[in-house]
Amino acid sequence: AAVIPFAWSHLLKPYQKARILAPYDPQSVDPTGDNITWQANQSKMALASGKLTGMGLGHGTQTQTSNALTGKHTDFIFAVIGEELGLIACVIVLLLLTAIIIRCCVIGIRSGSNFGMLICFGVGAAIAFQTFINVGMCMGITPVIGITLPFFSYGGSSMFTLFAAMGLVSGVRYRRQPRRFSIQY
Repeated sequence: AAVIPFAWSHLLKPYQKARILAPYDPQSVDPTGDNITWQANQSKMALASGKLTGMGLGHGTQTQTSNALTGKHTDFIFAVIGEELGLIACVIVLLLLTAIIIRCCVIGIRSGSNFGMLICFGVGAAIAFQTFINVGMCMGITPVIGITLPFFSYGGSSMFTLFAAMGLVSGVRYRRQPRRFSIQY
């Protein structure tokens, strides 16, 4: 926290500061009309046009136009889901990710070791953070920084990392508890 003011004044370039400030006050950040918030605006239009049930798979106006929404298979997959499948599908996606996060935490609590608990809580927190940032990017409340939606976005390194992290959680789940934690009769 102490380094943030130094980094803001000396390390960040003006365009980087503008990207961070863009979701919060687009008029003051973009007085020249350079469209700093263009991607977020296109994403919000895609989410809004999907309504409750969506336009149908492959029938979205924003997502199927080549220049309207960039990064639709990686950064803005949540906007694609919202436009083509609707609010109901968005809620289902969020519920599925919430179930994965809760399951990671439950496995951590039942692990029987501090190290296993920290692994599970860390994986759950990482998935929660990625989900919050990606959905926030699509809704225009966080800056567009290129974080994928866990288990839904296209990307080899993201998927590999997530599955490796879930493998760690599975390893904690199936590891036998030490004798000192077992109940003896």
